[in-house]
Parts: sequence; C-alpha cells; structure tokens
Amino acid sequence: MLKKYMEEDLFNELRWLLCAATQWDTYERIIAEPCFHLNVYTMDSAFMHARSLYEFFTAPEEAIKRNEKRGEKRLTWRDYSVMARQTSRKYEEFIKPLHGRVMHLDKDRPGYDAVKSEVVNFAKDILELWDGFTKKPGINKYAELLKKLRDDAIREARHVASQYKDQGYECPFS
Repeated sequence: MLKKYMEEDLFNELRWLLCAATQWDTYERIIAEPCFHLNVYTMDSAFMHARSLYEFFTAPEEAIKRNEKRGEKRLTWRDYSVMARQTSRKYEEFIKPLHGRVMHLDKDRPGYDAVKSEVVNFAKDILELWDGFTKKPGINKYAELLKKLRDDAIREARHVASQYKDQGYECPFS
C-alpha cells in the first residue's frame, strides 16, 4: 500500500507542483498574458501542491500524533520510516504566508507579497527534500521508485516548458 501511495499520491503532488511552477514561470518570464488570472491559478496550484509535500516531508511528530487523535489519516514521512523527517528553511521562512494565502483567510498576512515570488523556489526545495527522503534510513527499498517518479515529474514539467522553446524558455528543473 505504501508503494501505491508513492506512485499515485506523492507522484501526483510532485508532478502538478512542477508543471504548475513551470507554467507560472513562463508567465513571469515570457508571456505578456492579458489574462493575469492564469498566472494566479498556476501560482495557487503550485502553492497547494508544495504545501501538501512540505507537510509530508516535514510534519513534526507532535502534529502527526495530534492528527491521529482527531482521526485524520494523513500520509507522512513516518509511514515509511520513523527516522525520515526532514526540515526546510524555505518552508519555515514562508509557512505562515503560505498557509495564510492557500488554506486560510488570515486577517494578518505578513509575507503575503514576498511569497508570490517563491513558486519555483518552493518546487526546487521540494525536489531537494524528495532527494533527501530517498537517503533516509528505511527508505532504500523505495529509492529507485522515488528516483523514477522524480524523473517522470520533471519530464512532464519539461513538456510544459517545450511549448515555449521558440521563445527560448527552458524548464527550471533538472
């Protein structure tokens, strides 16, 4: 079952994060889009998928236990190895504005404007967490699958980028 979660859920989150971040990046760099809302859609999509993956990789043990007490069955690093938790400076820096922008209608939104420029940086940070996860104790039996899923997600993001190759655009992920 854990392998299936990787193949379906974790891959889905990574794929759509990278594709949304790539599309957002094209809007930021080369597309003078008269419909600004498309840029916002891709940014919001990237934020949502990044947040899900950040919670998977970095959820504190206390938060996992609290969710379990409430009957919530969230997939986290602990489902794969009790020693697989990671931290992210990028996420720690932007957790409040990311949550306030994506999941809540916070009245006080510090960092709200700054978070808007972090779309590709979040995706790159998630790729680093993904790579770090493959090296954690107990994860080695999934390492090849995780590498394949990472490569597949990047391949899909490159396909998004290929639509703009005539304008000299290249995918930000490798």
